[in-house]
Amino acid sequence: MTTKIQKNSEGKKVYELAFMLKDPSSEKAVLDFLAQHKAVILNQSPVNSMKLAYPIKKHLSAFFGVINLEMEPENMKALSSALNLSADVLRFLIIAVPKAKKSPERSERSEVRKPAKTETAGSSSVLSNKALEEKLEEILK
Repeated sequence: MTTKIQKNSEGKKVYELAFMLKDPSSEKAVLDFLAQHKAVILNQSPVNSMKLAYPIKKHLSAFFGVINLEMEPENMKALSSALNLSADVLRFLIIAVPKAKKSPERSERSEVRKPAKTETAGSSSVLSNKALEEKLEEILK
């Protein structure tokens, strides 16, 4: 299964960067790295404090943030190296955002399907309550 990666006309790709920082002031360092590597920020979520399930570099809590960005694929390796060498960044993950598939539109002729009638074994018609009671009495005799 192949997915197409979202690209603009200039050859830049859309990426999503998720990161964990030691303190919230380190976000400026991440933004500086993005500026150095000619990344255009499309969307940025606020950095939130979170408790970690296990210690990362002896830290029990971190500050988590997500940035959607657009940059040339050639600069991605350099950005990844810079984030990896930064002492303020505990963890990070960069993914290429795939293009969203367009949902197939329904045709005008599409009909709403009605549920199929289910029949019990041996009977082809629906019994009324009175007929059902009579049938039960007959079976119980």
